[in-house]
Amino acid sequence: MSPIKTRKVLLYFVLFLLTIPLGLATRRYPGYFPSIISVYGGDVLYATCLFFLLRFLFPVTELLKIGVISYLACIAIELQQLYKAPWIVDLRRTFPFGLILGYDFALSDCVCYFIGCVLGLAIGWLVERRSPAH
Repeated sequence: MSPIKTRKVLLYFVLFLLTIPLGLATRRYPGYFPSIISVYGGDVLYATCLFFLLRFLFPVTELLKIGVISYLACIAIELQQLYKAPWIVDLRRTFPFGLILGYDFALSDCVCYFIGCVLGLAIGWLVERRSPAH
């Protein structure tokens, strides 16, 4: 892998790592954010974070394809929240699985995921537009 491509891949990993605490902060410290961000920001950043992770893992895949895959994965995770078997409900009550799997289905989350994937695509486009080689 060329040094430019290596830097791009590492940048996506750093973006992934930076998005996590920002998303968690919107939940943990909602008073520091405008109400719309404290309510919906975590879900938007969840999708953006997934976009960055997938771009890190699959750096040569088209940006749009990463965006679509990220959105579909978020929708699949949201839909699994409709499944209420006791074992998965107990799993969702734990901190890490609650963050990853979510708790309850909300249609508004699907809109937030779309916005988050578009945000990831926009950032990805800016990152890759500035690189002389993809």
